[in-house]
Amino acid sequence: MYLWEMNRQSGLLTLTKSFRSFIFITMAVSSPYYLASFHYNSIEIGLVLFLSLLSTSIFVILYGRINKSLKLRSILLSSFLIIGFVLLIIFHNPVFYVIGVIVGGISLSGRDLSAYQPIEQYTISHYEVDQKIKNRTFSIYNFGSYGAASIGSLVLFILSTITFQEIFIMDMLLAVTQLFFYLLIEFPVYHKKSDRPEISEDMKGHIRILTALFSMDSIGGGLITTSMLTLWFKAVYNVDLSTAGAIFLVVNILTAISILISSRIQNSIGLIRTMVFTHLISNGFLLFMPVVHNLLWSEAFLYLRQTTSQMDVPARDSFINTFIPKESRIGANSRFTSARSASQIPGPLLGGLAVDLLPSSLIFAAGGIKAAYDIILYWKYSWFKT
Repeated sequence: MYLWEMNRQSGLLTLTKSFRSFIFITMAVSSPYYLASFHYNSIEIGLVLFLSLLSTSIFVILYGRINKSLKLRSILLSSFLIIGFVLLIIFHNPVFYVIGVIVGGISLSGRDLSAYQPIEQYTISHYEVDQKIKNRTFSIYNFGSYGAASIGSLVLFILSTITFQEIFIMDMLLAVTQLFFYLLIEFPVYHKKSDRPEISEDMKGHIRILTALFSMDSIGGGLITTSMLTLWFKAVYNVDLSTAGAIFLVVNILTAISILISSRIQNSIGLIRTMVFTHLISNGFLLFMPVVHNLLWSEAFLYLRQTTSQMDVPARDSFINTFIPKESRIGANSRFTSARSASQIPGPLLGGLAVDLLPSSLIFAAGGIKAAYDIILYWKYSWFKT
């Protein structure tokens, strides 16, 4: 896609998501090592990650109910993120680590299941009307995210002596930069619920089905978030933070490249087929990760997985923001984001236990659940041809 096809607001939102993704990946990869520095074991680390996902999910649900302008909501979210990092910088202990994560709405999953996302996706769909340009814009939007995550992983790899305090300061500066860009963006007016047309019962049914399906996918995803995969590699192969940074550098580079290819596949075979077929392939590779107890083989299958694992993300964003009526998109996106975020909550608890008792079960369970989601999604929505 040529960047000049994008609306200026879409470009600015791509930058804000990129800053946020850098922050989330550095926090997700470093969190198991930070907590291990306080002599936490895998189960205890899983408990802290569980609390962070729980708080993030509650944050998303409650924040979606605030009846303020989209611009003000975005500025407040960015301000909370900055405050969260101020707490992390000032207080060096696990209790305030959890408090800072909660206040800032910081995702330790490595994924951007935050309250920002419904607002940004609605704004992009408002400005990008042409379907092909919309598909490409969401690909660029997600490419920026994974590109920034690659840079974040590279920083952890190259700066092998970086301290946790320096990570927090670096991320806080990016949070301030994100706030500056939000001040420049012209958000569309989103009418109060009472002023919007009533959504049809048929569409309400589709929203319920999609909520259940996306929740199912996130249950599996909660077992293999970036922080949980980091914990898995740390526990199984005893890798250090720099090595983990190198692993996720390759992961995010491959993911970013695949995101760009995704829009071409979408325009060729359609959104649903792109979501399902690429995701099924990735889950097949995932299941091979623990089969051979060898770090290089596990890395190889993880990298193969990443060549297709996130191709469904821009396709899903475009599908939701095409299939759902415009006046209902923020509500639906907030519901989907809340459901996906909440469904990941049990992952760290169960995953920490699995890593401690039988590490391979973590990968097998995640791959099986996510493959089942793909099959059901195709069964229910293969008729959607856009």
